[in-house]
Amino acid sequence: MKLYKYLYPSLLALALAGCDKDGEMLTTPGASSATPETSTKEIILSIDHIKDLALTIYWNENGDITLSNPAVEAPSNAVSNTLQFAAAEDFGLVYEYPAAAGIYYAQFTHQELNNITARIGIEGGTTSPLYLRIKSTIGPNIEPVYSEPLAFTVTTYFIDMSVAKYLDASKGETGRILASPNSDGVYTGFIGAGAWENWWLQEGDNSIWGNLGVDGMSFHISTASNSWNFWYPGTSGCYYTTVDTRQEWWSALLVESLHVSGDLSGEMAYNRKTNQWTLAVDAPSAGTYSIVISGDATLYNTDTTADGPGVARTAGFGGTADALTFGSSASAVSVSLPAGESTLVLDLNDPWNWTIGAGDVPEVPAVPELLYFSGLVDWDGFKTTLTLTDADTKRYGGAHYIDSEWGYRVYTEPDWSAAYKAADGSGALSGTLILAESDGNVPAPAAGLYAMDFNMSALTYELTEIKSLSWAGVNDDWSMRPLTQSADNPEVWSIEFEKTGNTPWGTKLLINGSWDIFFGRGDKQGTLYLRTDSSAQGFEGDNELAIGKTYIMTVDLGKQTYTFTEK
Repeated sequence: MKLYKYLYPSLLALALAGCDKDGEMLTTPGASSATPETSTKEIILSIDHIKDLALTIYWNENGDITLSNPAVEAPSNAVSNTLQFAAAEDFGLVYEYPAAAGIYYAQFTHQELNNITARIGIEGGTTSPLYLRIKSTIGPNIEPVYSEPLAFTVTTYFIDMSVAKYLDASKGETGRILASPNSDGVYTGFIGAGAWENWWLQEGDNSIWGNLGVDGMSFHISTASNSWNFWYPGTSGCYYTTVDTRQEWWSALLVESLHVSGDLSGEMAYNRKTNQWTLAVDAPSAGTYSIVISGDATLYNTDTTADGPGVARTAGFGGTADALTFGSSASAVSVSLPAGESTLVLDLNDPWNWTIGAGDVPEVPAVPELLYFSGLVDWDGFKTTLTLTDADTKRYGGAHYIDSEWGYRVYTEPDWSAAYKAADGSGALSGTLILAESDGNVPAPAAGLYAMDFNMSALTYELTEIKSLSWAGVNDDWSMRPLTQSADNPEVWSIEFEKTGNTPWGTKLLINGSWDIFFGRGDKQGTLYLRTDSSAQGFEGDNELAIGKTYIMTVDLGKQTYTFTEK
């Protein structure tokens, strides 16, 4: 028997087993409309009861479709129901809440409903009308059916939606923000981002936004629990960042250069740590100078991916020195300067107030490349170190064999006085650090090889015992290849392989077969960087090898290095 599916403007022919004859066409007029009900029509929301139930909606079960042949049974739960909230009767701007299949009620807490009202434009701290209806569909090509709307009166509480927090890869606070001047869910600001920097956005209603979680859609966003974090392209620099939570996208405009012309001229230099552009100038006299600030940029958005290629753009500033504007073109800005040599500073830290004027260039202390240890095996100097993996958070990582009876200490420089020990309550595998102004150490785990992750900004540490090490990504093959541990040195591992093709995405050394903790890429070729984010890039180097030959890769986890030797 053949099964057919036909599509008409308002009819869907369902191809179902159990037809009486070949080619029988079964049709349905679509879903019937639901009838929503609730016990209240006046809702008062309170910030003091954000977790309490504020609204329950019920509707009739309409999932049993009547087909043109009543003898044929329709599939159960065929109808998809979506609740639509709006601030106006025309439902011009709606918030949609999809109901799970077979569920015919929905409940919302004070916080959830207040967040919904903010997204449909209802001002916080006001009493306003709220409309709700149910959209019922049975297929993507069938016109939906809408219920009669319910009308409510809702009193909301105020949430500051004018600012969103820029969170790090672990959803920790960074002190950086993006601004939404109209409190409309569109946030902008300049971020000094590292290559492939991972981050999240947290709105005032505590919604946390990340990547949609679909390959090739780097700039589509979602609050779903399975979303990924955002990540910038592979070039460090100054990014004008936009996040639109209404239309669910974000973009990163890399400002690659800024040139000053007019009464003064020169190429500005960008400092990612301070999020400032600077130019040394020599004014012939004290006074006001007219300058134009413009440059080149590259845009990454939903038409691209973070891997690029980006789209060439221009960038420029206008407005006044105390209230700059930013866009694709530039206009003259008047700046007051003293006579003689000074530094022109373009400060982009405050998304509400970009400024330019004469100023001091703050000294940014260099972050040490290494973190030192003594006592992991013995107290003979500072032979064991970890490599800097993130200068912004002063994060260090690597691996060492630990066999210590009394514990060990951590040093920010090879000096016995620069010591840290564990704070009270800390354990062998994780804890916090404090300055070692008295007796005490970091407690040591059982003897073994451990990956060590130390955050010297947060003063925290985490250790993971390494039971196996495997290699993935070489020749663009992401199967796990086990490494062999040296019998002489537990920190040294090796693997023999044939170079058969290109490795476009780098390679990763996976710890205990996990994609969430591995050694990957950093600033220096030949150095292994401990990573705890599965989206971080793999390390490179094997593409320099000749295809068709056999090599041995040797990794020294204690030194955080890798080398290739032709066999």
